[in-house]
Amino acid sequence: MSAALSPQTLVPDAAACAATLARLQAAHEPRVVVVGNPNVGKTTLVNAVAGTHLKVGNWSGVTVEKREARFQRAGRTVHLLDLPGAYSLSPHTPEEIITRAALLDEAPDAVLNVLDAGNLERNLYLTLQLMDYHLPVAVALNLVDEARGKGVQVDAAALARLLGVPVVETVASRAQGTGTLVDVALERATLGTSVRYPEAIEAAVAALRAEMAPLDTLPPHAHRALALALLEGDPSVRGRLHATGHAPLLHAADEVLADLAAQGADPLIEIAEARYALAGDIARAAAPQAQARRTLTERLDTLALHPWLGVPLFLLLVLLVFRLTFSVAAPFVDLIGGPLQTTVTGWATAALAWFPLGRDLVTGAIIPGVGTVLSFLPTLLVLYLAMSFLEDSGYMARAAFLMDRAMRGLGLDGRAFIPLILGFGCNVPAVYATRTLERRSDRLLVSMVLPFMSCSARLPVYVVFAAALFPRRASVLVWALYVLGMAVAFVSAWVLRRTALPAEGSGVLLELPPYRFPTGAVLWKHAWRRTASFARRARTTVMATVAAVWLLLAVPAVGGAAFASVAPQDSLFGRVSDWVSPLFAPLGFGDWQAAGALVPGFIAKEVVVGTLGQIYLGEQAAAPTPLGLLAGLGEAVRGTWDAVVASVSALPTVLALPSLNADAGASLQTPLAAALAHAFTPAGALAYLVFVLLYTPCIATVGALAQEHGRRVAWGTVAYQLLSAWAAAFLTYQLARLWL
Repeated sequence: MSAALSPQTLVPDAAACAATLARLQAAHEPRVVVVGNPNVGKTTLVNAVAGTHLKVGNWSGVTVEKREARFQRAGRTVHLLDLPGAYSLSPHTPEEIITRAALLDEAPDAVLNVLDAGNLERNLYLTLQLMDYHLPVAVALNLVDEARGKGVQVDAAALARLLGVPVVETVASRAQGTGTLVDVALERATLGTSVRYPEAIEAAVAALRAEMAPLDTLPPHAHRALALALLEGDPSVRGRLHATGHAPLLHAADEVLADLAAQGADPLIEIAEARYALAGDIARAAAPQAQARRTLTERLDTLALHPWLGVPLFLLLVLLVFRLTFSVAAPFVDLIGGPLQTTVTGWATAALAWFPLGRDLVTGAIIPGVGTVLSFLPTLLVLYLAMSFLEDSGYMARAAFLMDRAMRGLGLDGRAFIPLILGFGCNVPAVYATRTLERRSDRLLVSMVLPFMSCSARLPVYVVFAAALFPRRASVLVWALYVLGMAVAFVSAWVLRRTALPAEGSGVLLELPPYRFPTGAVLWKHAWRRTASFARRARTTVMATVAAVWLLLAVPAVGGAAFASVAPQDSLFGRVSDWVSPLFAPLGFGDWQAAGALVPGFIAKEVVVGTLGQIYLGEQAAAPTPLGLLAGLGEAVRGTWDAVVASVSALPTVLALPSLNADAGASLQTPLAAALAHAFTPAGALAYLVFVLLYTPCIATVGALAQEHGRRVAWGTVAYQLLSAWAAAFLTYQLARLWL
């Protein structure tokens, strides 16, 4: 048995305790949550501080879930949590619920509240709510350059004194003031000055906090905030407390509310009025010399938001984007799909001469399939650069405002247009972006019609068909397909709203951010990230799919044929495609090649082009001429120089408005374009494009729909799209036959 400890051994060693505490603090990884209204530059600030590349957009709702950035600071890993933009912590939208839940559950070391210096009073309402959470707060007074441009001068020292927390002026887009921001948040953040509500409200808060005191299941720092939420009748808080077994606390809250009602007090109104009053007082005291000026944003909006000119201007800008895409990118598409693909095929033939089966797979499937898809990377890069400019400049928020009237005709509001616009890039994140909509019926409705919006994976199909059969009107045709997708989405939403998904409640207000000129580096990051994602799919999904198609094309479905030497129409793939093709005969493309390419397109739409390239070009690539390394490099260099010259020469044609029907740079001379020009009639090609536009989304979109709304909704959307695509393509073919 061990000896008893002497009294002396129980005396703490102050130096040892201090050393232990220092070690624990050094080992702790601090967490800072970044909170603020939409469009105040939270994500830009996080990127500037942490050196990350989180998605930034000049509209509300870009961040629909919390995202984390980690970086090293003084030997420790600091975690920055970028929370969705929220106007209030009395949540009405999913992003506000996420933000409030993070404040309740994360127990961060500090809260970094980002304010827009040009909209101080509106932003301060959220700041004052944060004070009720009794968490250390520091303020980043962001966008001070824009505020000064509007004639607003905020006294940061006065604001810090009035709020009782440190305030740092920042311009996040230029990384000004961000160097010491995290240090200020971790070392100087304080609890700040809470709002003093009317005496009856404060007494009710005290009573509820007394009920919470013995409950170790509620975060101590949030007792005051939870008490105020109960007094405001916040249904999400009540639901959370009921689900976690706090019925006695809810009963106590009901009794307190009954007492307040007996006194003639309305807690919801009185709490909000107290916050608004203090926010106004602080804003006027911190920016006493604010002088309103007519800003560039206001001058541009007189045209961009004009009731008659706004929508035509939006459509014209989209058309110019496609003209830019075709004119600048077409020479590089020709380069990759022609000389470079031929060069790589020659190299592969020489390298795999010892392995005939592998040579046939690479030169007859991988290169023509994947190479055809990759040839459209320049088109996507230019498109993404242009779309990123429209997004980051703030113009897309104006597009949502312009479409608000049309959206309200569908029982939606203009904010629902933003996920639809995001669908032009990819339907999958667009489905997740519907979380920013307040009502469940709105989220479900928009998700179901989203796949009609033409994602970037469909663009290669449009480009190759338009260039092959409509070379002088290629950009107008692609523009018309995008507009048609929007029209079908709107009509479908109108039908669903009046049948299965009736409207709930009223709309919300839309915020228009100021115009901002995005930097070239930011535009390049956004465009490159999206293009790289497409390239990764080509390297994985497309490669696996074309390899599977090659295998099916190599397997004979008739007697007497050998593996890898069977005629394509007599292969297993050809026979199955031939069996399916009669379904498409009324649409003008009833041959097995066209029908067969649609089937793997269910996996990913860009696979349609890869499969077409494999079917039409596979036999041509099966026995190519070997090519030496130096000879191939010479061809590649010459072709690249010619493409650069042609691309630069095509730039002046983008704004050649009198000749919008002519696309000088769109006449793609790829082998696949030539093959399609012989295989399709113009009417059949139009019907094929309409079917590709409207038929079943890729499997990833189906998965996103199932995750958000359940399998029944996902597969119901698939069936509805198949029927819609067939009907629209049939109508297109019948009408086109009369005119083409």
